[in-house]
Amino acid sequence: MRQRGPALLALLLGSGLPSRLFAQCPDGSPPPCRPLTPCASAGIAQNSVAVLYFDNLSPDTADAYLADGLTEEITSRLGELPRLHIKRPGRDAVRRLRDSVPDYLVALGRVLRVRYLVEGSVRRAGPRVRVSARLLGAGDGFRVWSADYDRAASDLLALQEEIAQQIATGIAGRLTPADRANLAARPTRSAEAYEHYLRGNHLIAERTPTSAARAIEEYRAALRFDPAFSRALGRIAYAYALFLQWGWEYPGVPSDSLLARGLTAVAEGLARDSTVSDTWMALGYLRTAQYPRALTGVLEAYERAIALDRFNAEALHQYGSALAILERDSNATVVLHQALSIEPQRPVTLWELSYIEFINRRLAASLHWADSVVAIDPTSFLGYEQRGYASFLLGDTAGARRDGEAAIRLGSREYAEALLAIVDAAVHDTASARARIERLRAAIKNSERLSVFESTALANALVAVGDTSAGLDALERTQPRGRFLWYGIRGLVGLQPSPRLERLIDEIRPQ
Repeated sequence: MRQRGPALLALLLGSGLPSRLFAQCPDGSPPPCRPLTPCASAGIAQNSVAVLYFDNLSPDTADAYLADGLTEEITSRLGELPRLHIKRPGRDAVRRLRDSVPDYLVALGRVLRVRYLVEGSVRRAGPRVRVSARLLGAGDGFRVWSADYDRAASDLLALQEEIAQQIATGIAGRLTPADRANLAARPTRSAEAYEHYLRGNHLIAERTPTSAARAIEEYRAALRFDPAFSRALGRIAYAYALFLQWGWEYPGVPSDSLLARGLTAVAEGLARDSTVSDTWMALGYLRTAQYPRALTGVLEAYERAIALDRFNAEALHQYGSALAILERDSNATVVLHQALSIEPQRPVTLWELSYIEFINRRLAASLHWADSVVAIDPTSFLGYEQRGYASFLLGDTAGARRDGEAAIRLGSREYAEALLAIVDAAVHDTASARARIERLRAAIKNSERLSVFESTALANALVAVGDTSAGLDALERTQPRGRFLWYGIRGLVGLQPSPRLERLIDEIRPQ
């Protein structure tokens, strides 16, 4: 890791951003793709608060979904109050700070630039839940409000409302009737449906095909208890979209059926409640698969999701990614920074910023953002891969090799193996480079239908050993074609323009 001491502290908490970016105020002002207006004051907003993930103190670690769900629901309810500005610091970065930095709460408040912090814990004991919640002044760590609760697990919805009201009152003072109504809104009246929903959210956050499939089962169980639970429908659509986005296999379900199932869930969800941000976000995801080149309706769906929930960092991230695919890089960068203003430790958003800089060959900036990913999440092979590619083009082959090897240890396959093949070729170890290419080929299940990850990695490695024709063959076998392949091609190393490449680009470049 290249950052140490105070610099690492700032980086972990999201203040490792280039200073030029702070000329824009991360206030979430619509429309998202318009540059934000200059900050009127360098001071910290009076009603700003960061909600830390509650600790799970239950004997059974499987009950972590309760602590996560309580945190996310309280955060969501507070976000309904226009007077409040919410930030969601990442759990892992905060935990590392707590273990290593004295007075970490004060440091956290300073670099997040918030006036208040919320923290707490959850312990499940049979049918009951014990919750401790605290509202702290970020400047000194002193308690503004705290309470302990011992309730039946079936009372979780009411408990979340009560905690959110107490926190909002501690921050903003007297609440209006409209404020109370916003805080009292419940996604469902069924405790059983809500518990399945929380389990699904915990699973989908793991971002694996197995956990996403299990999440769909939990959301469907929630709908059996409450058929009108529109949030669960939106999350089902989102889970199907993740399968399409990442090229995951869903046993027994072809990709076109996944798309149809996702769109059906979106249609049902919007028919029941068109004000659920996650449903519109899922629609944006699904439309990228439905219209892989034109991206018809994608931006509009994300814009609607953001308008409905100004603190939906995932929707902001996906909106920024779509803008980058459409080569609107400056707009994309602004939107991605809006996502970071809400969740400063989002590794995937930091990675996206690194990749945008990389495809534009602003390599020092790309390296900066990749360093951020690795500092915040040392288990992210994406961060090591991206840092390795930037290091290689900057002439640091030894650093590139270290990062490629680290990525492979963390579970990477395509891009890290290709990176190491490129490094081998650069130091004239062609035999090792070709051996890596053969390992890449052996890992591909269907050599006639490559994913974007497989084809671009293979093309990178083949071009490095001088086999450009075979690299183009790999790119031409990519399915599905469209915006992701174009985005991947923009990041290739060493591929030179040619009539054949131009024909492929003409076919896949977003319209």
